[in-house]
Amino acid sequence: MTGDPSFPRLGAWVKLPAPESVELLALAGFDFVVIDAEHGAIGTRTMSTMIGLARGCGIEPFVRVAGTAPRDVQVPLDAGAAGLFVPQVDDAARAREAVRTTRFPPLGRRGASTSGRAGRWGLDTLGDYLRSGNDEVRLVVQAESAEALAAIVEIGEVPGVDAVFIGPTDLAVSSRFREGVGRPADLVAAAERRCGDHHITLGTTAASVGTSADASELLDRRGYDFVVLGADTTMLRQGAQALVNGVGTATTAATR
Repeated sequence: MTGDPSFPRLGAWVKLPAPESVELLALAGFDFVVIDAEHGAIGTRTMSTMIGLARGCGIEPFVRVAGTAPRDVQVPLDAGAAGLFVPQVDDAARAREAVRTTRFPPLGRRGASTSGRAGRWGLDTLGDYLRSGNDEVRLVVQAESAEALAAIVEIGEVPGVDAVFIGPTDLAVSSRFREGVGRPADLVAAAERRCGDHHITLGTTAASVGTSADASELLDRRGYDFVVLGADTTMLRQGAQALVNGVGTATTAATR
């Protein structure tokens, strides 16, 4: 596997079960969204609507799944997801399992049906549908532990894995309760260097563990190929808070 310069660069988590979030993020200029079926309260009907809306708005729809059970991956893939984010991939064996459930034979054992959005509602030939599922759908595995960072090259080089995403929050939680694993920031820096040496496509969130790095630093100086800037919920809260704080500041100034 080599680094993929065509991977969309700027993304956002979608946690609100509202398709309008996808539309608003597309209008804001994001390259991709990650519909969060792991931590967000988003049902399969809403997920499918979000995927279709994203495709219509010209933004790539990924889905973060809860796991690698067939039901977890089959529904978003049949609905036309551009790819999946698979959490808690600690080693190459777990990465190979993600590939098996995501890819068609010979790489995996994903079930086939051209009747959904992924097969253009039956318009695609079986051959085109299978080729698209194996060659165009992107599989992103999340490295979220010290063990995963130590094995990041082996994970990233599993055939069928397209990118590795360093998840700083779960990494911080897992490392906090483990002695002798080193500081999370040091583990991340070492993993970044190894991925660069082996041309592994790498992503993360804009706020890395132990740093105040912004997206530009991550993309331009630390070798990341793509970055998730934040969540729709956080953007709404921060925007609302800024408006309220602005009124408070103006009111205070007016009473002086």
